[in-house]
Amino acid sequence: MEEKQVRQASKPVTGRTRDAVILADKAIFRLAKHWLLLANLFWGLYVGLPVLAPLMMNAGWTTPARIIYLIYRPACHQRPERSYFIGGPQAVYTPEELAAGGVDLSALSRDIGNEEIGWKVAFCERDVAIYGSILLAGLAYGGLRLGLKNRTRGREMWKMPFRLFILFAVPMGIDGVAQLFTSYESTWVTRSLTGAIFGIGAVFFAYPYLEEGMADVRHTVNRKLHLE
Repeated sequence: MEEKQVRQASKPVTGRTRDAVILADKAIFRLAKHWLLLANLFWGLYVGLPVLAPLMMNAGWTTPARIIYLIYRPACHQRPERSYFIGGPQAVYTPEELAAGGVDLSALSRDIGNEEIGWKVAFCERDVAIYGSILLAGLAYGGLRLGLKNRTRGREMWKMPFRLFILFAVPMGIDGVAQLFTSYESTWVTRSLTGAIFGIGAVFFAYPYLEEGMADVRHTVNRKLHLE
């Protein structure tokens, strides 16, 4: 009985099942081969839509713009005094300037701006810096990884140590946490700068590990299907 079960378990896959398995393996191979392109497209879309929202408001396309604001609401506090503005005389405003411009700054307010001061980006200055720098660093990594591969051919590609990555995260942590316990108030410059530093560090810490993992996937699938 056990021998029969082993024979059945080792029976080669044929027909439509085999075709489906091969199709899935090819899809996995393509995903593993083009993961960086897909990641950059994702981050481009993720950071692009919040910037598109105020442009749409400025053009009078209010319904799709408000949908974008709503979609990003769970991802960010969307405070006007901590957001960039598009379509007005300034890109950033103090709370006093926003109040004078008719913006509601109450704790539960999700005011997106008006025609006088412009319309805010759908997430805050720090998030723009984090995700924008992830996109730009990802594009830079695409150009650098070929050189890294050539220089490390036959050896393991360099990876950022976790301790070094912590140094990229510390400035943002200090800038955010200090406001909770002191009278310090961050500015759009510090929020943007520390967010960008963190985003760059995140890419050059995580992407080499992703590249290594995707290379293993490609190698495994290629041994079966000889795709390259």
